[in-house]
Formats: sequence, C-alpha cells, structure tokens
Amino acid sequence: MLAEAESHLLAAVDDGRARGLDTDVAEREAVDRFGAVTAVVRDVPAATRDVAGVLRRLLTGTWFAAAVVMIWWGGHGVLAWLLGWPWTKLLTATDRFGTQPGMCGRPWVPSTRSVDCFTQYRGNLDIVIGGGDRDAYPFVAVAGVLLLAAWLLLRRTTVLGTTAWAPAPGIRGLGLAVAFGLAAPVLMAHGITGLHWQAQEWTLSYLMAGLLAAGISAAVIRCVRESADVRRHR
Repeated sequence: MLAEAESHLLAAVDDGRARGLDTDVAEREAVDRFGAVTAVVRDVPAATRDVAGVLRRLLTGTWFAAAVVMIWWGGHGVLAWLLGWPWTKLLTATDRFGTQPGMCGRPWVPSTRSVDCFTQYRGNLDIVIGGGDRDAYPFVAVAGVLLLAAWLLLRRTTVLGTTAWAPAPGIRGLGLAVAFGLAAPVLMAHGITGLHWQAQEWTLSYLMAGLLAAGISAAVIRCVRESADVRRHR
C-alpha cells in the first residue's frame, strides 16, 4: 500500500512538472491532491484477524453506543418533564380521557391534602419508563452528550478515527438502528394502551421514549447512508 501511494505521488509530480511547475511546487500539489496522512489512513483496511484490533473496535463501538443510549434515556426524561405541565392539564380537563369522572373531587383528591389537584397528579407522572429515579435523567442526558462529543472530537484528531480503532459505520449503525427501531413501536404501543387503563401517569414517558428511539434510528440510518455515499464517490 505504501508502494502504491508512492507511485501515485510520483505520477502526480511528473504530471505537475509536465505542466511547467517547479519540482517543489509539483510535490506540494501532489500531496495536497492525495490528502493528508490523517485523512488517508482512515481508509486503510484493518487486519481482520488482529485480536487487539477487534478489541479496540469493540471498545470504541461500545463507547459510541453507551453515549447514544444515555442520550436516549436521559433525553426522553427531559422531554417528559417539559411536557408534564400540559399533559397534566389535559388529564384534569378530560377526567383522564373520560376514564375517571370527577378526578379532581373526592375521593380522588382528599380534602385533607394540602396540595391542589394539578400538583398532585403532576407529581404522580412517571418521568422515565418503568419509574426509576426522577432526578437523574438530566445528568444522564448531559453526560451522554459530553461522551458523544468527546468521541467525535477524538475521531477527528487522533487514531481513534482510523479503521484500526473505529468499527465500520455500517456495522455500528446497523446495531443501533435495529435496536432502537424495534424498541420504538413497542414503547409507543405500550404508552398508547395506557390511555385506556387509567394508567396515564406513565403514558407520556413511554411515548417520549418511543418517539426519541424512532428519531435516533432514523438519524443513524441517514448517517450510514451519507457515509456510504461519501466512500462510494471517493
């Protein structure tokens, strides 16, 4: 591969000199056209039987997947929290879509409670699927964004972006696209069915998780296609 690269550079230099360029200028032009080392090395195929290489690609792939999962989990909690106010207003205005008439009166809201109807029901909303810690989701979302930003930065500036470290975009994207693509309809269906079971406290969180999963799956598929198009045109 080095010999092939050298032959291409020498041929480009000869072409430049034939066009009347000085040797130094022709060499600089050849290198500029060929690409910098950090750009060229990203397209060098990795050894398929290199155990250390497989472990490195597994590490970076896990890093990327963990960042996306953290953004998804924390992000759907943030969305559910932001929409908690209008969702609770809708529930109280419709008596839980007609499944709980008089939900702001007794015995649903005891007169001994010091909070009003809206505050009580908003406090009962599940911010994340399956309940869980109501306070951790924004920190998880921010941590996921920082983790992904660090991954993208290191890919551009270090050997982390080479094929010896980075798994193929198709493999990396396929795993996430399939996982989130399958989870999205299940989560949304579970949230929709909750509308008829007087279980609307967790409906919002499941809908947000499903919609965000569908968005991530679509975004990953688009990125994989764009990456494939770029490689095809090179």
